[in-house]
Amino acid sequence: PGELSTVNNETLVRINGVRDRLRVLLVSGQPHAGERAWRNLLKSDPSVDLVHFTILRPPEKDDFTPLDEIALIAFPTRELFEQKLKEFDLLVFDRYVVRNVLPNAYFRNIDNYVRGGGALLLAVGPEYAKQRSLFNTPLRRLLPAKPTGKVIKAGFRPMLTKIGRRHPVTGNLPGRGEVAKDGAITLPTWGRWFRQVEASARATHTLMQSPSLRPLLVLNQYGEGRVAVILSDHIWLWARGFEGGGPYAELLRRSAHWLMKEPELEAENLWAEIKDGVLVVQRRSLSDAPRAIIVHPPGGKKTKYSLKSTRHGLTRFEVPVN
Repeated sequence: PGELSTVNNETLVRINGVRDRLRVLLVSGQPHAGERAWRNLLKSDPSVDLVHFTILRPPEKDDFTPLDEIALIAFPTRELFEQKLKEFDLLVFDRYVVRNVLPNAYFRNIDNYVRGGGALLLAVGPEYAKQRSLFNTPLRRLLPAKPTGKVIKAGFRPMLTKIGRRHPVTGNLPGRGEVAKDGAITLPTWGRWFRQVEASARATHTLMQSPSLRPLLVLNQYGEGRVAVILSDHIWLWARGFEGGGPYAELLRRSAHWLMKEPELEAENLWAEIKDGVLVVQRRSLSDAPRAIIVHPPGGKKTKYSLKSTRHGLTRFEVPVN
């Protein structure tokens, strides 16, 4: 009390926040070759607390076996999708088929969960193009890819879109292929996939596509939350090293962390720090339109800088600080 000035009572500090444990709910709609790739990836991360269920016996399969003679446990739908849904940082549906396991009320709970800041990732197969697709549930409001009903069965090499080359999720993936000064693009060195669900992206960011320009990895923001859809179930071929494989672990890790709003994966970001007497400014943007940045040093004259992003979405410049 009675201080003449409070200016010297303030200081600027940097604090790095680290999530203690990431709670992930993985629901596999059916056993398939790619299920193990998902499980191995998530279980190998010590920071992930994984809850995984595979639906082996849908309710409509009635073979008159007494319940006390079945080794399978009941799917705790009410506990997961009503009582504890908000406790998860990420919800993953892996080739899920609508089989009366989850009622529409629980899908509406998922909609509210994402709208309020949750994260949802779909890895889909042929079932996404059929009548029992998740798109034919209340989740259609938040899903960024509308299936056309067609499944493409042919070998193709996944490619990055123009936006995908600028986005931090896919921008610097190893083996992505380079863009020459004349605009020519070298093909990625990744192995091929052999199945894709045809869909139309709805006002979203498509980061990966097939050579026929069909969307393959689509991201979307929904309310306060985020959604991603992988329109193929063959990413496990990369995990097995088929034709040299591909960066499946890095791609899935970045996708999951973008969904959970990790700061280093924000597509629009302005970052600055003073290091050894130099102000270092870095700007990331999906747009290549020039942006103006004004630097106003204490007691000095403010200076305006015009920045234009490179093809990788990053621009960096340095200003000496007196």
